[in-house]
Amino acid sequence: MLEPTSAISLSFDAFAVKLTNRIIFWQPSAILADQVKYGSLITRGPVDPAFPNVPGPITSIDQISLNLGETKVRGLDVDWKFKFPLAEAGSLQLGLNGTYFDKYEIQNVDGSKSSIVGVVSPIVQGDGGVIPRWHHYLTLDWKMGPWTAGIAQNYQRGYADIAGTFEDATDPAFKARRVSEYVTYDIQGSYAGFKNAKINFGVRNLLNTDPPYTNAGGQNYFQSGYDPGYADPRGRFFYASLTYAFK
Repeated sequence: MLEPTSAISLSFDAFAVKLTNRIIFWQPSAILADQVKYGSLITRGPVDPAFPNVPGPITSIDQISLNLGETKVRGLDVDWKFKFPLAEAGSLQLGLNGTYFDKYEIQNVDGSKSSIVGVVSPIVQGDGGVIPRWHHYLTLDWKMGPWTAGIAQNYQRGYADIAGTFEDATDPAFKARRVSEYVTYDIQGSYAGFKNAKINFGVRNLLNTDPPYTNAGGQNYFQSGYDPGYADPRGRFFYASLTYAFK
């Protein structure tokens, strides 16, 4: 952490994590998307003599929990704060809290490694749906006496989508579509001028931003059209609270 002045605080935290002997539950959609790599998990019936060059029909998919060995994660966390006095108008504070992933690598069934930074992970329950390359929470807060107010930006970088139900990701001509970045804004305020009491109020997702469309919705998740781990479908909502301290 660096504090060159009382008004500036800069924190940088690098991390590198290696996990071994992880137990992962695979989704059928991930197995079917690459039947060459994950063929050992697929059981087929006999080949139809009328079509000897066509594989037999799939009769079952092995969804047993598997020990897939290693997961390697590397990145950087930042937490910055800048304070600006405004004389008789109070003070402002600008803050940034973010995470950058340089590496997020998982081991596949066949022993190979796959990077899942900025893509949809095939191991939904084990490693989460999407690992954005960068996400942050940016804030600007004002304070004067009993009054406070602030605005915040929630940002997640976009990522490469999986193939749709009518596309084939193994086709050399296939080009993954991009899921757009997800950005929402919140505002909040409070008043603490009452004895032992404080009023809080605010709006989350001020612009009523919808989650970006993804093919993973309806394939990797029950929810159709969006990723519940990446975006919040609830839209704009208001809140208020009153707290009282008995002293």
